[in-house]
Amino acid sequence: MGEAVSTATSTTSTVVSGARRVSLSVVLAAALGAAVSPATAQAAPPAPRAERVSVAADGTEADGASGAASLSGDGRHVAFSSSAENLTQGHQGPYDYGFVRDLRTGEVTRLKNSMGAPVISDDGRYAAHTGWGAHGINVFLTDLSTGEREQIDGKGFKDSSAHPSISADGRFVAYKLQPRHPGDPARVEVYDRVSDTREVVSEGPQDATRDMVDPSLSADGRHVAYEDKGTGQVWLRDRATGTLTRVDDGTASTLVQVNGRSVAMNSADGAYVRDLRTGKVRRLPGGHAQALSRDGRQLLYGDGESNVVLRRLSSGHEVAVGHGSAGPGAIAAKGRGIVFSSEDADIVPGDTNGLRDVFKWTAR
Repeated sequence: MGEAVSTATSTTSTVVSGARRVSLSVVLAAALGAAVSPATAQAAPPAPRAERVSVAADGTEADGASGAASLSGDGRHVAFSSSAENLTQGHQGPYDYGFVRDLRTGEVTRLKNSMGAPVISDDGRYAAHTGWGAHGINVFLTDLSTGEREQIDGKGFKDSSAHPSISADGRFVAYKLQPRHPGDPARVEVYDRVSDTREVVSEGPQDATRDMVDPSLSADGRHVAYEDKGTGQVWLRDRATGTLTRVDDGTASTLVQVNGRSVAMNSADGAYVRDLRTGKVRRLPGGHAQALSRDGRQLLYGDGESNVVLRRLSSGHEVAVGHGSAGPGAIAAKGRGIVFSSEDADIVPGDTNGLRDVFKWTAR
């Protein structure tokens, strides 16, 4: 692709917090040891694997910090932000740009004029991101197969937008739009690339202190969740029926991620996930939700000790992933991997840059 336009082992635990600092080298070594033990050679599961994502195509270490990663549904493409200047040729300026890495070919693509955290479609073809437009900061979508870039949020003079969320097929993109007038509140819109229409999905008083922010779009584009910044309420819009439902637990909450089945949120007491069909709420006191799987069955969360943990919500079974942080879109479909960022130098051999890097972790 070049530049787009230029070119752990598993543990079962009910403990959500505690001192369990995870070193991936120790986890992998323990898993490998178990795998070759004569007593358990046939029964032991395959060892988890970790690979560093934020490197140049030839494997050169990044010379800037990287993070904010999301993973395509097939686990092949990773979108992330980085201040590194050596991941692609011709990259100048120590700013956080958006990049996409093809893990099969090793190719790294820089998203033109991008900034902040990009998000990627399930097949890895489309990346939505913020970037510099003609009059300010806007949301764009880049077709990684052609390098073409289109502005998603319309072309209102001096209106700005941010926080894109993309459907699985790249057809729908949700974003926060900030009108040019300082007294107008931010709202959430969804753009349909097929019909070329934009729909306002948020509702709220015409009060600048009541911005509607941080949209999260379900894989099929039907459901959009967002926050009322002024009250800490979280709302869900069903675009098929028009229904608007409050989904938080009655306390000030922040939205993490939604799919067609459930929504993950954080409050002062910890993380929780609401089943949108039954209304049932599963809680992780002291935990901090970071990503929700596409089927709503697994939650990636921080345990209070900077550890990233994958939890199966139905059973409480947990797997320690690593020491660092992750964000929405970090979990691929059907166990194809998790992406996270970490400053640890012992996750993979040869990590000597002393910077935060992006890694992909695979259980088997």
